[in-house]
Amino acid sequence: DHPSLPLVPFIDDYITLNEPVTDYLTPFSGIRPGDLDPSSSPHHLTTLKKAYIRLRALVDAGCVFLGHGLKKDFQMINLVVPSAQVIDTVDLWRLPGQRPLSLRRLSESVLGKQIQGGSGHDSIEDARSALQLHHYYGELLAQENGPEMMQSMLRKVYEADRAEKEQMKRSSRLSR
Repeated sequence: DHPSLPLVPFIDDYITLNEPVTDYLTPFSGIRPGDLDPSSSPHHLTTLKKAYIRLRALVDAGCVFLGHGLKKDFQMINLVVPSAQVIDTVDLWRLPGQRPLSLRRLSESVLGKQIQGGSGHDSIEDARSALQLHHYYGELLAQENGPEMMQSMLRKVYEADRAEKEQMKRSSRLSR
């Protein structure tokens, strides 16, 4: 832990594919047509192999990865990262026995920030939100009654999440 060193997102690569993309899943991925086209993409494009080698070098150098839902990301590229090198806000902000909360829900409920609007995910916005959640988690737990405050806050977040999902179900039934 180096409190004097700022934590900043520093990799924002898009992986090019050899096969054509049939569905970008933009609301979930944030990727749009053209984002993976080398002739027009505004993003840094790289191959899966180059991204893997770069990440493997960071793992081997002992870098700590901080993010939300990293386990799935690492599984997607078949990268094994020691648990001591992973700080995942999915795990930090979760009640035992409960399902994981989305980064959008946590950012809204804990940080008071709206992210992942109509245009889908923005990887830098997501990374910054995960960093802010990690920072706030540390601040909260450092307080005298931090663990109790954390549990209380998480219960409220889960309640709000359940209420919103129930409202969406009711609205969906009414619109049929």
